[in-house]
Amino acid sequence: MENLMYQKGDWIVHTSYGVGQIRKIEKKPIHGEKVKVFRVKTSDAVYWLPVKKADNDRVRRIAGKKELKKVLKKLSTKPEKIGKNYRSRNAHISEVFSNDSIEMKVELLRDLLGLRQRKIWSNTEYDAAVKIFKQLANEYSIVHEVGIKKARTQINDLIKKYFDGYSML
Repeated sequence: MENLMYQKGDWIVHTSYGVGQIRKIEKKPIHGEKVKVFRVKTSDAVYWLPVKKADNDRVRRIAGKKELKKVLKKLSTKPEKIGKNYRSRNAHISEVFSNDSIEMKVELLRDLLGLRQRKIWSNTEYDAAVKIFKQLANEYSIVHEVGIKKARTQINDLIKKYFDGYSML
């Protein structure tokens, strides 16, 4: 039996598609050649990840309870200033989203929430904050085996606590 990086039933996070579960390992024609792929189901889509390309910076295993607890603590730390203008902030957002580190994303969320206390977000900043919040809630929901609504509420309660009552819901 082949030693695969992931197995059927594993939860993974893709930088573009978000949190998904590997539902099947199958062969799929790609560029005229049958390729072994992971069939991954997210909350609103299905995508195929070639088995031979699964070990890359765009895909990671879902965070564990210990890691989630550690990164959620980052919300309580002082936000760092991110860029003096929207162009530099957008570049920073793009950089964070090109890497799938949950820690970097939560730090970005914290920094965006800090920025939000001083000014209205641009569309890009808003979209990034919402995407991180949703991904974090999805991972939290799976790891803690709670419904998505409860996960969102619990994370939002932390945000309200540390950011003057601001709500992501």
